[in-house]
Amino acid sequence: MAAFRDLTSGWRPPADHISLPQTCDKPQSGVADGIAAPSDGSKKTEDVQLTIVSTTPNPLEIGNDFTANVQLKNIGTKPVLIPQVPDGEKVVRTSADRTEEEYEVGDISFKLATDSKHAVPVFLTSGGALFANPDDPASYVALQPGTWLELKLSGIVECGVSQCFAGINPDKKAVMTAWWYQRRLTHKVNGCAEIHGSYNVRQVDSTPFMIEVMDPGDKKSALVFKF
Repeated sequence: MAAFRDLTSGWRPPADHISLPQTCDKPQSGVADGIAAPSDGSKKTEDVQLTIVSTTPNPLEIGNDFTANVQLKNIGTKPVLIPQVPDGEKVVRTSADRTEEEYEVGDISFKLATDSKHAVPVFLTSGGALFANPDDPASYVALQPGTWLELKLSGIVECGVSQCFAGINPDKKAVMTAWWYQRRLTHKVNGCAEIHGSYNVRQVDSTPFMIEVMDPGDKKSALVFKF
């Protein structure tokens, strides 16, 4: 293992540090996206493997909190750079004239499938992210071939988006997966126009993790009654 980060103890995305002039009568905003070259120069997502190692509790309980440990492993032949700073405010890069800001972020989300064919996963309420300054190598962890970064994250066994196309039901062989999304975010202001940019660095889906999901009411009472 190259590093361990416990994101259940806290993490923070950076706030915007630049803004349009208050004198703008007709402000304009836009969005740009694309693909950014990874800071390590790699191009293959296949060089990184994501694995769910364990969850607490196990089985998962519908509607209740859980924590999960995941591993992001370099299975390639060259070092891979992964953001490693939980506090994004410490790494955001702002230009001297305060018209541009930029940082890199990698975050984890979880999906759970409990339908009969395990074909319609539900995004869970969960969160955790690490940040880096693209110009500061120290804000990344360099995963050498065969090494990994282990993360501990928290979540809730409930739908985490506004519209879910499936429910979460008791299932002895539910399928849980994690998704790592690493991207470079930019914010530029030019006069009365601003552009927010999001440039994909790498995306990795984990291998399926089979786990039981149960209704909390199915648990046996831990109370001991004396007669």
